[in-house]
Amino acid sequence: MKIESAQDMQALGEAIAGVARGGDVLILTGELGAGKTTFAQGVARGLGITEPVTSPTFVMSKYYPPVARLGLLHLDVYRVGAADQLLDLWSELDAQSSLTLVEWGIPWAGEFGDCVVEMCIDSEHTVGFSAVSALGELFLGRIEPVLA
Repeated sequence: MKIESAQDMQALGEAIAGVARGGDVLILTGELGAGKTTFAQGVARGLGITEPVTSPTFVMSKYYPPVARLGLLHLDVYRVGAADQLLDLWSELDAQSSLTLVEWGIPWAGEFGDCVVEMCIDSEHTVGFSAVSALGELFLGRIEPVLA
């Protein structure tokens, strides 16, 4: 799927928020400036969250409490050096009642639970999705109709 503008990226995030369930994890893969935070802003809008969404690069995690059905966890694990560091962070978060977005998370995909999908944004702003776990296939099945 080709994304033509920031508005399109936000609209995609909003649409995916509509099919997300608590415990779903979406790993966002793409270079700096690819649109990961823009996508997260759309997800927040789709979840009814009105507070500004910014990149968690320097704080590692940001939590946006639920307004309606789900909260939003936005993680940046680029600087995580070991699995125990990630597990310490992950254990403090309420992932089961939130949709979790993880930037730079593919090396740690196995640590994020059973329902994990990767969203890859390439340099041409083409977006692709793939299941990373068994239950991720179910999440991917909910995502695919919004891509049509």
